[in-house]
Amino acid sequence: GATNTSSSQPKILTLSAGTAHLPQLLSADGLPVWESTASASYLMKELNVPAQDIYAETTSYDTISNAFFTRTNFCDLAGWKRLLIITSEFHMMRTKHIFDWIMNASSSSPSSSNIVYELHYLSVPDNGLSGDAIKMRNEKEKKSVENVKNILSKKYTTIEKVWEFITTDHSFYNAEKLVERANAVIETSGSNAEALKMLRQSYGGSDSAGNGLLGNGYKVDTSSFVKGSMFGMIAAMAVMFIFRGSLARRIKPHSP
Repeated sequence: GATNTSSSQPKILTLSAGTAHLPQLLSADGLPVWESTASASYLMKELNVPAQDIYAETTSYDTISNAFFTRTNFCDLAGWKRLLIITSEFHMMRTKHIFDWIMNASSSSPSSSNIVYELHYLSVPDNGLSGDAIKMRNEKEKKSVENVKNILSKKYTTIEKVWEFITTDHSFYNAEKLVERANAVIETSGSNAEALKMLRQSYGGSDSAGNGLLGNGYKVDTSSFVKGSMFGMIAAMAVMFIFRGSLARRIKPHSP
């Protein structure tokens, strides 16, 4: 059954631990600051959303795991069935294909086998990204959509099979792949340098000059979050509101 809460307002779930494409943001005492933490902070401090209406998902590192842990760690358990998923315009098509696939995957668990999710989507402008960064991401998104639509969603049709895929093939959840990644040396010079800079820039990384990072950190500017009308949709639709974690990684407009 649904979890009882003290507030009747729609619940907001902020997503993501981080991204596989940028170093982890660290707090002053050296601990990780999750993307979902930055999103939750913005909602509470800038938009005065009550803390009891916000939940933070701190396990996922990409859109597939966003959807998987949204369902398995929150929705299936809390009984949240009517969802509004919000993300950037360039990322919306991939997000929709992935959430449609994973949230509708069948389950052998008696507690979640009969749950039917009602999914709604809202895109927000790609603020803070250069035209070149958006172009690179659009190309990446298109390839990913084809992979999800034509291969993954047809091969992994149950939530148990999605779990098997994540723990076997996903580089951030498979033990062997994690070890390989930890010991890998990434080439950041020559022809690979510009592509890596642009990729990191497209994920919100910047140095003090506003350039794509090739170093050991990045900054987050929550002031460039999209404000206003999208938040007016919450009460009107009476939905559980999923706030995509990558929005927490917006950078200040940088020089061409």
